[in-house]
Amino acid sequence: MSSASKPAGTSSPGPNADAPRAEGAVLQFVGFRLDRSDYAVAIRRVQEIILMPAITRLPQTSADVEGLMNLRGTVLPVINLRTRFGVPAKPFDEQTRVVVVNVQSRTVGILVDSVSQVMRVSEDQLQPPPPGIASVASTAIAGLFRDGDRLVIALDVDRLLADLELAAD
Repeated sequence: MSSASKPAGTSSPGPNADAPRAEGAVLQFVGFRLDRSDYAVAIRRVQEIILMPAITRLPQTSADVEGLMNLRGTVLPVINLRTRFGVPAKPFDEQTRVVVVNVQSRTVGILVDSVSQVMRVSEDQLQPPPPGIASVASTAIAGLFRDGDRLVIALDVDRLLADLELAAD
């Protein structure tokens, strides 16, 4: 997938914006990979997906802040999910993408290894994470679902980037 784009939503989502809405609803997610794991974010939170841009590094920021990028005149922070999730670093390649997401009142880029596809999942397929999982990533898990023989971890971008929001206030 070279790039895709979708207009940003017109209303600002609430704190549980990535939670399922109605009984039997079909949810749509943008899937991506980090290392050997599959993740997804709610498609309504994705503004667009872009090829790896030029990134300006910032001194004295947390390790997961890759830097800043210029998206058509707007400067956005870029968060490296490999670093945030404690996955070993790897060089960027032709599959590396930035998924531009809307988080509360901000737009943020999240750096991923590759983007796979848009997935449609019925609400009853989305399972809660198992109890007892403790990690940075686990606090941001909206749920788990199967896509064929793969287990996909659906992330809640508000919780995933909550500390970034606090730093902005």
